[in-house]
Amino acid sequence: MISKLDNKTLAVHLLRISFGINFLFHGIVRLPNLEGFVTGMQNTFQNTLLPSFLVTPLAYSIPFIELTIGILLLINKYTKHTLIGAFGLMNVLVIGSSFAQKWDLVGLQATYIGFLFLLFYFTEEKTVKTY
Repeated sequence: MISKLDNKTLAVHLLRISFGINFLFHGIVRLPNLEGFVTGMQNTFQNTLLPSFLVTPLAYSIPFIELTIGILLLINKYTKHTLIGAFGLMNVLVIGSSFAQKWDLVGLQATYIGFLFLLFYFTEEKTVKTY
């Protein structure tokens, strides 16, 4: 089956799977210690302009969003919409990291955005060929 895929299609599948694993495990490892993750986020943003009434609900939702994005990328369902959601999440994270002045994280997140762009750009409009 793999031998029937052209290099571009195979590369898109491999990148989608890699990002799926990445997002999935970001969510999975945070869920058992969700309270710790939320507390860490609250502490990170306590001396910034971001109010806790925005930070706290977002911190609770991030692992579930990551988990959902990861699963959907791995099973290749709603890929276009999932990638748009991943862009949205990454932009929210860039905004938060900027408020916290964590420029190293902003750079890493920009790298994610660049690879998400490539994945989105090379994913076929209708569906990715699977043969």
